[in-house]
Amino acid sequence: MVLILLWLLGVPLGLIILLFLLGWPFEWPAIILVFLPIFFPVVDALKPALSQSLGIPPDLFMVWFGSLVAVTMQTAYLSPPVAMSAYYLKQVVKEWSLGTIYKGMFEFMVLQCIAIAIVMFVPAIATWFPERLQAESRAIQTEDVDDSMNRLEEDPYKEQQNTDELEKDELSTPQKK
Repeated sequence: MVLILLWLLGVPLGLIILLFLLGWPFEWPAIILVFLPIFFPVVDALKPALSQSLGIPPDLFMVWFGSLVAVTMQTAYLSPPVAMSAYYLKQVVKEWSLGTIYKGMFEFMVLQCIAIAIVMFVPAIATWFPERLQAESRAIQTEDVDDSMNRLEEDPYKEQQNTDELEKDELSTPQKK
């Protein structure tokens, strides 16, 4: 059982590592719009087994995976060798060397990697709030409304247009005395 769980977690872990590596040369919109649709069939195929083994409700599995991807993209954006945010900071504070900036980012990078591990292995962090919102929305009592007499398909201005046309016709024809 433990080996199966490790294997099941190995595939998303591999995808997360691949997304992390893709985060170096590519911006996040390119990864989200190009690469995630390629990876979607793999993640979707693992959804039943992973959601059961991690205790994630199946309808919130993609919320968990999306949270994992978001934290990974943020981490990749901060990590060397590319670290676009380091180059942005270098342009703002020209006196600092890239080495100094990387040293300052390293401690935060460790925290980011810990956050990725926590979101991966404790999925309730990513799914608690959506679960609570779902439970609250299910608890709300709604009433059924009979909308069979709904006339949204009819044009309310149709009668007004007909009377306007009649008035135009009356004005355009000369009156006989």
